[in-house]
Amino acid sequence: MQIRSIFGKISNKFLVYGIGQAFNLIAPLVIAPYLIYVCNLDGFGKIGIAFAFTLFLILIVDYGFDIKGIKRISESRNSPKKLQDELVTTLYTKFILFFFSAIIGLSSIFFLPYFYNETLLFLFSLTIVFAQVFNPIWFLQGIEDFYTSSILNACSKVLYVVLIFVFITESNHYVYVNFLLGISSLTLNILGLIYVFKKNKFHFFKPHFELIFQTLRNDFSLCISQLFLSIRQLSPLFLVGYLFGYNLAGQYKILDQIISLYRTLSQVFLKFFYPQLCFRLNEDKKHALQYWKKYVLILFSGVFISSLLLFFLSDKVLVFFRVESNLIKDLQVLFQMILIVPVAMVFSLSFEQLMFGLHNNKLYFKITFFVTVINLITILLFSYFYNLSGIIASIFLSEILFVYFYYQGAFKKIASNEN
Repeated sequence: MQIRSIFGKISNKFLVYGIGQAFNLIAPLVIAPYLIYVCNLDGFGKIGIAFAFTLFLILIVDYGFDIKGIKRISESRNSPKKLQDELVTTLYTKFILFFFSAIIGLSSIFFLPYFYNETLLFLFSLTIVFAQVFNPIWFLQGIEDFYTSSILNACSKVLYVVLIFVFITESNHYVYVNFLLGISSLTLNILGLIYVFKKNKFHFFKPHFELIFQTLRNDFSLCISQLFLSIRQLSPLFLVGYLFGYNLAGQYKILDQIISLYRTLSQVFLKFFYPQLCFRLNEDKKHALQYWKKYVLILFSGVFISSLLLFFLSDKVLVFFRVESNLIKDLQVLFQMILIVPVAMVFSLSFEQLMFGLHNNKLYFKITFFVTVINLITILLFSYFYNLSGIIASIFLSEILFVYFYYQGAFKKIASNEN
């Protein structure tokens, strides 16, 4: 009854959206055991670090468009002219931002020894960042065209998996893994963008630079907040690789696969409801909060039950990832520890969504900056004494801090307006 009331008429859309997003969740799980088998834990760790590097640069290119852009598109869905202006202006802006991210990326690769030692791997990984310029998913989600976005997601991931099994056959091929992801994403993103323009009869035009700069100014604090959030999420893998070597980074990457899986699951689930949440917050905050509580409860139930299941099947999961038998016992304890993080993440991401709905970018920036600094300090401190278990404890602590501050800054504010 709870599920029926929250999904209602959009149940078919949610089903299609869920199937499409399932490919995002399944693809890494399908290829991870194969990559560990072919490229070894060292290669798998290097792939993960390079991918984390691109995720940081992608946040510069996205500049918060996947959050505020969805909101603006949702609010302008009945005006084709506004939709066209928003899409074209965003594409131009993202193209400009790509050049800035490329400068940062190339400077890091050629001037920092940590990256220079794997020049080809990091250079090829930049194709993922370039592909993000043309990604139309945020636009499709804003107009709630989940059918098209699901098809693009599915085709992109299927192409990526096929390319991996065809071309990655030797241990030194790890340098091409992220390149294949970039090529598959770029191909489907461009095809998707062409479809959007033809279907809606949009036309390219050269937007005024004043409008682009205004967008950059307005969304600057959100972008910086997302960069700090990215540092918090990606720094553990970088630090493990730098402090303990690529082999241990490969072990941590296996654990990080679980965090990434649940983070992606929670984010795509919440993003499905985000356009409706924004609309309802504008209309009636009380009903919007009730709507939010219902789908968060559904998400929490799914994450909690599945985490509990993984806890009892942890040894079998590690065997699936082709972890060597002599490492399973130690990794199993860490694997079971890390399962508490996805449960906390449900609440941190859900409260974060309320922050976005209230447009409270300044407070969001302050919270993100503070928690990121605390997270980096505790990672360095805890990992010195407790290695990987210390990093897991630090990640969990940061999620708890986010829950507390987002609750104070968003949930209590909306709840007080009900009275």
